[in-house]
Amino acid sequence: MGITTPILALAEPIERDDNRWALNYPSADFDSGGLDEEIKAAPARTNSALYLTHVTMGTVDSAVSGYTMDARISLVDGNGDIVYGPIQFQRQGQTNMTKDFDPPLKITDNQALDCVAVSGGDAMYQGAVMVYVEGFTGDSPLG
Repeated sequence: MGITTPILALAEPIERDDNRWALNYPSADFDSGGLDEEIKAAPARTNSALYLTHVTMGTVDSAVSGYTMDARISLVDGNGDIVYGPIQFQRQGQTNMTKDFDPPLKITDNQALDCVAVSGGDAMYQGAVMVYVEGFTGDSPLG
């Protein structure tokens, strides 16, 4: 008898409670013009910030071209300032990376968490990425 591993299907967003959250962001296909998407809104409270505790990101098969393109992925704040990355993913197969942040990685106060990516593709060849993040919303600075 074979053993099967269950596949965890993650919806977006996965809200745990008011302060802790997890998000699974699958991009639509994009070309060399790039991807620039908000994946977590800025905290509503003043003097608060988003803190990242975990990130998994990588390339996935494009729905348009049916294969993986190389991509350079970064997490940025709402101003476009780089928070983590860029990480270069090659086109040979689907690739990904995982990183835990201890201490948590702070996003600029009252800024959203965005994802930007650039693909080696063009209008004919497109890429796609996935980003899964876990974190919490906390006062700034944490005390």
